[in-house]
Amino acid sequence: MAARHDDDLFAGGGETGALMRGIDWAATPLGPVDQWPRSLRTCVRVLLTSRQPMFVWWGDALINLYNDAYRSILGGKHPQSMGIPAAEVWSEIWDAIAPRVSSAIEGNTGTYDEALLLIMERNGYPEETYYTFSYSPVPDDDGRTNGIFCANTDDTQRIVGERQMALLRELAARTGDARTVDDACDLSTQAIETDTRDMPFAMLFEADADDEHARLCSAAGLEEGHPAAPVMCPLDGSIWPLADALRTHAPQVVDCSTLPCTLPTGAWDVPPRQAIVLSVPHTGSASRNVWLVVGLSPYRLLDPGYQSFLHMVAGQVGANISNAQAYEEERRRALALAELDRAKTAFFSNISHEFRTPLTLLLAPVEEALCDTQALVGEDLASVHRNAQRLLRLVNALLDFSRIEAGRVQARYVPVALGPFTAELASMFRSATEKAGLRLDVDVPALSSPVHVDREMWEKIVLNLLSNAFKFTFDGGIRVALRELEHDVELVVEDTGIGIAPEELPRLFERFHRVQDAQARTHEGSGIGLAMVLELVKMHGGRIEADSTPGAGTRFTVTIPRGTAHLAPDRIGETEVEATPGTAATSYVQEAERWLDRTGIAAQHAPSDANVRGTILLADDNADMRDYVRRLLEGDGYAVHAVGNGNEALEAIGASQPDLVLTDVMMPGLDGFGLTAALRADPRTRGLPIVMLSARAGEDARAEGVEGGADDYLVKPFSAKELLARVSLQIERAQRRAEIERQRGALRELFEQAPACIALLRGPSQVFELANPLYMKLFGDRDIVGKPIREALPELEGQPFFDLLDQVRRTGVPYVGTESSVYMDATNTGRIEEHVFNFLYQPIRDVETGSVDAILVFAYQVTETVLARRRVESLMQQLTIADQRKDEFLAMLAHELRNPLAPVRNAIALLQAHEAPDERTRYLLDVLQRQTGNLGRLVNDLLDVSRITRGLIELDRARVDLRSIVDRAMESVQVAMEEKQHDVVCIVPGRPVVVDGDPVRLEQVLVNLMTNAGKYTDPNGRIVVELRLREQIAELCVRDNGIGMTPDTIANVFDLFSQAERGLDRAQGGLGIGLTVVRSLVELHGGAVEARSAGLGEGAEFIVTLPLAMAMAESPSGAARSQRAPIRVKRVLVVDDNIDAAKTLAHLLTDFGHDVQVAHDGDAALALAQVHTPELVLLDIGLPGMNGYEVVRRLREDPRTREAKVVAVTGYGQGADRQRALAAGFDQHLVKPVATDALQALFAA
Repeated sequence: MAARHDDDLFAGGGETGALMRGIDWAATPLGPVDQWPRSLRTCVRVLLTSRQPMFVWWGDALINLYNDAYRSILGGKHPQSMGIPAAEVWSEIWDAIAPRVSSAIEGNTGTYDEALLLIMERNGYPEETYYTFSYSPVPDDDGRTNGIFCANTDDTQRIVGERQMALLRELAARTGDARTVDDACDLSTQAIETDTRDMPFAMLFEADADDEHARLCSAAGLEEGHPAAPVMCPLDGSIWPLADALRTHAPQVVDCSTLPCTLPTGAWDVPPRQAIVLSVPHTGSASRNVWLVVGLSPYRLLDPGYQSFLHMVAGQVGANISNAQAYEEERRRALALAELDRAKTAFFSNISHEFRTPLTLLLAPVEEALCDTQALVGEDLASVHRNAQRLLRLVNALLDFSRIEAGRVQARYVPVALGPFTAELASMFRSATEKAGLRLDVDVPALSSPVHVDREMWEKIVLNLLSNAFKFTFDGGIRVALRELEHDVELVVEDTGIGIAPEELPRLFERFHRVQDAQARTHEGSGIGLAMVLELVKMHGGRIEADSTPGAGTRFTVTIPRGTAHLAPDRIGETEVEATPGTAATSYVQEAERWLDRTGIAAQHAPSDANVRGTILLADDNADMRDYVRRLLEGDGYAVHAVGNGNEALEAIGASQPDLVLTDVMMPGLDGFGLTAALRADPRTRGLPIVMLSARAGEDARAEGVEGGADDYLVKPFSAKELLARVSLQIERAQRRAEIERQRGALRELFEQAPACIALLRGPSQVFELANPLYMKLFGDRDIVGKPIREALPELEGQPFFDLLDQVRRTGVPYVGTESSVYMDATNTGRIEEHVFNFLYQPIRDVETGSVDAILVFAYQVTETVLARRRVESLMQQLTIADQRKDEFLAMLAHELRNPLAPVRNAIALLQAHEAPDERTRYLLDVLQRQTGNLGRLVNDLLDVSRITRGLIELDRARVDLRSIVDRAMESVQVAMEEKQHDVVCIVPGRPVVVDGDPVRLEQVLVNLMTNAGKYTDPNGRIVVELRLREQIAELCVRDNGIGMTPDTIANVFDLFSQAERGLDRAQGGLGIGLTVVRSLVELHGGAVEARSAGLGEGAEFIVTLPLAMAMAESPSGAARSQRAPIRVKRVLVVDDNIDAAKTLAHLLTDFGHDVQVAHDGDAALALAQVHTPELVLLDIGLPGMNGYEVVRRLREDPRTREAKVVAVTGYGQGADRQRALAAGFDQHLVKPVATDALQALFAA
C-alpha cells in the first residue's frame, strides 16, 4: 500500500520524479514516505509539477529535494544531490546562505535576495552566478518549522550582460573627445577600470618602430613598473604572445601561472588564472599594430559569449583609436589646406603670363581666319573664338581676384558720365532678353555731375549683375535703375527670377560659393562673379546689398559715394572720360545668347535609319559642346538626341529609351549625378549605359563618378577618337549585358521551377538577387529579395554560414555542407528552431573581370531524415545501455544464486558420502542432487546468454569424438529420463566422428536438446539420439514423439525466452533460453541447428550439423578418460563469508580426510594462514572488508604461504572474472557450486 502512495506522490516530475521514486527513503533521515508530514508532501507535489526551479530542504539535516528545472542550477551536482543534506550540496556557498537558512528555520522568518552573487562549484570550477531567491519557512504537521521552500531565478546572464553593456557604453562615451592616440588609449583603459569583474587588468600596446618591441600605451589595474606591464614589451612572446596574435589573426590565451609575477585580483579575491591577447582592429593612414591584453575573470569560462564581449571591447578601443587618428589627420589636412590657399594666391599671380600668351596666339589667328573661311569652317572657328573669349574672361577674372587679394590692383578713378555709360551697358542685353521672352527696363537718367569710377571695374560690376539676373530669370523681366542720392549714387539691378533662399543670402558674396540645385539657364560659372563684384564695389568705397524672395525675384543694390574723398589720391584722374563698352562686354552678351540655344545647328551628316549604329542621348548645358559632340557621334553612325539639362533628359528617355546616355556632370536643375541616380533607381533604365563628361580630373573625381553609377568617366578636354572609342565600348558591353540578362532570365525561370531550394547572392554584401519559392518558404515567405543576407536573415549571425559565404567569395572555391544544423526562424514568428540541410555554395564569376560576382545557394532539407536517424541512434544507445545493465544484472543474479547452491550441494555430497539409513532418504538425496544440478544449469544458461549477446564466449577447442559427447550427455540426463519413464535410444556409428570443438560446450548443446525433448514429451515417450556422418559433415539428431510444434513456433523456437504453448500447469518449467544457447554455441563452432515438426502431436526433431575435423585419424580429446591419480591428505584453508557454504565445504573436505581450517573474512584468513600454513586455500573473492584479490596478494607476499595453491571459489564465473583472478595471483578459478569431482581433482597427487 505504501508503494502505491509513493508512486502517487512522485508521479510525473520528469527525471527527478523518477529519481525520487527510486530512492529508499526509509533509509534516509526523512523516513518512509507514508510517514512524511502533509506539508512536506504538498511541497514535493508543488515543486514536481512546476517549471520554475525549486527545492525543499527538510528536517534537521535539511535533506535536499528538487525538481527538473533546478537541475540546471545544480549542474554537475545532479543527480547525487537528491536526498542528501543541503550543507553537503552547497558546501562552497554555505557561509553565505547559512544566516538566511537560520532566519527561516530558527526565526520562522522568510528571506528574499535579488541578484545575489554566489561563487558556485557545480561544473568542476568556481563560477560567478547571480540568483534571485526567497527562503520560506514550512511547518510540519505539529506547527513547528521543519523545512524551507525556495523558488529560484537565474539572473547571471542579465547581470553580466548589463555590466558588459555599461562598459561598452562607457568606452564609447568617455573617449569621444580624444584628440590623440595616446588620449584614446588612456581614456579607454580608464573606462575598462569600471568593470574589473570581467577584466581585472588590461593593457594596450602599440608596435614600436624597431619592429621588435611594443610600447605600453596605457594600463588598467596594474601599477607603473609592474613586471607584467613593461614599458617596452618584446614581440617574441617571452612575456605576452603579441606576434602570435598578429600573425594568426586570432586571440591568444595565456596561462597566468607561467608568469613570474603576482597579478592584481580586480574585484575578486583571487588573481586571474588566464589572460587573453587580442589584436585591436583600427584604421589610419599611418597606424601601427595595437594589442589589447586582458586578464580574464577567475570565475568565468572563456566561452563564446565572453570572447564576443572581449572582441567588442577590442573593436570599440580600435574605433576610439581610429577616431583620434582621424582627428589628427583632419587637423593636419586643415593646416595643409591653409598652406595650399596661400600657395594658390601666389600661383595665380605668377601664372598670368603663361595664361595670356597662348590665349593671345589662339584668338588673333582665329579672328583673322573668320574673315576668309568657308561657312562650315567659319562656324567651327566662331565656336573656337567664343570659347577662347570666355576662357580669357575667366582667366582675367581669376587674375583680377588674385590681384585684389594681394592688394596689387592698379585702379584708375576718373570722372565718368555714369548714366549714359550704364544705360549703354544695360542695352547690350536687350537682344538676348527679347530672344528669351523677357522685358528689359532701363531706368537710367543723366546725373547732375560725373562720378569718379574705374571704367573697367564699373563695367564688370554692371555686366556681372546683368548676366547673373539673365541666368536665373525665365519669366517677367529685368530692371536696371540708377539713382542720384544726396551723397551717393545707387545702382539697382532687379529681376523676377527664381529668387534666393534666405539661408543662402549670407553666403551670396563668398568666394567660390554657388547656390546648389538652383534652376538656371546653364550650370557654367566659376563662383567668383558676385565675390569679385563685392570686392570691386569695396574698392570704390561703396557697398552692395541683396534682397530676395524665393520664386519672386532678387534685387541687388550697389551704393558708391560721390566725390573723391574716399579714394586714394594717387589713383584719381581729373580728365573726364567718355566711356564706351569694351570688347569684354560683347563676350558677356554672346555667352548669354548661347544659353538660349537648346538645339544647336542641325547635323548635315546624320546617318540614315538603315545605317544607325545606336541611339545616344546627349545632355550638356553648353550649346557649343552639344553641337561639337553631336557632330562627332553622328559622323560615326549614331543617332543623337541632344538636351540641355537632366530634367529634359529624363523626359526624352521616358518617351524613347536610347542605347546610351552621354551626360555632362555640371548642369542646371538636375545635374549629371542626379540624372544618373534617377536612371539607376528606375528598374526600366537601371541597366542603361551612362558615360559622364566632366572637367574635374583625377582619380577621386573618376571614382566619384563610377560610385555615382556611371559606367565610364571622360575628362575634358578629350580627343574625338577617345570619345568615340569609349561610346562604342559601352554600347557593346550593354549589348553583351542584355544577352546575359536574357540568359539569366531563362535560368531564373528554371530556378523558380526547380524542386530544390535555390537562391542567388550578388555582390560583396551578398544581396539576395533571387530566391525560388521553396527557398522563400524556408524562411516563412519573408521579403528577402533585394536585401543583404545579414539583414534578411539576422538569426544566422553567430553561425558559420556568413563566414563560409565570405570564404567562397574570397577564394572562389565551392563549399559543400552535409547535414548541417541551421537555427532559423522558419515560420517568421520569431521562434528559432533547428533544421538540417545538405547545401552547396557555388561561386559565379563575372565574365569580364573573372572575379567572383555572385554565389549560387543550392540546398535541400534533410531534417526529418536526420531526426529519424538520431532517434534510432538514441534508441540504439538506450538499448545498448539496457542490454549492458541486463548482462550486469544476470551476472550478479548468477553470483547470488550460486552462493546458496554451494552449501546445498556440499551438504548433499556429505550426506551421500555416508550410507543412508533407508531407501526413502536415499531417494530424497537423489532428488536434491538432481534439482540442484538443474538449478546450476539454469544459472549457467543465464550467464551463457549474457556472454553470448556480448560476444564474450570463448571456446576451449580440442579434437573431440562426438561419440564421447553423446555418452556423457546420456549419463547427464539419465535420471531425468528415467523419472518420466522415457525410452531413450542412442544410435552412433562404429568409427570416430571427430570435430574441432569445445567438449564442455558440445555436451551442453546435446544435454539442452535432450532435456528439451524430455520436457515436451509425455511420460513413456520415445526419444532417439542419432549421430550420423555425411560427407564432411557430422549430424547430431534428437527426435521425440512429444507435443510437436506449429510452423509459427518453429520460426521462433530459437528466440530468447521463447517457449511452446503448454497449458496452465507449467509442468515442463524452464526459462526459454536453452535453445537460444544451443543455436549460439553451434554457430560459434561453425555449424547450424534446425528444428522440424510435422505439427502438433507429431513430435519434433532438432538436427545439429558440425564440420568434421581435417584429420579424424588423430586421437581425439575425450575418447578415453584418464584415470584419476591417487589423492593425498593436505592442509586446507576455506575462506568464505557465507557461513553455511564454508562449513559444509569444510565438512566435505574433512570427510575426504583433509586437515581443514575455516575463516569468514580476509583478516581471519591471513591470521590462520600464518599458524596453519595451508597447502591449499579455497578463497571466496567477494569477502567483506578485504576482498579476495587483496588476500591472495598478501598470501603471495608472505614467504610462509607464497607456495600455497590458492583457488578462487566464487559466484562470478564470466571470462573476465576468470582472467582477473588469474592475473591477481590465483592458481585456479572455480565457480560455485563446485562439483565433488572438481574438488577431488584439486587434491590429485
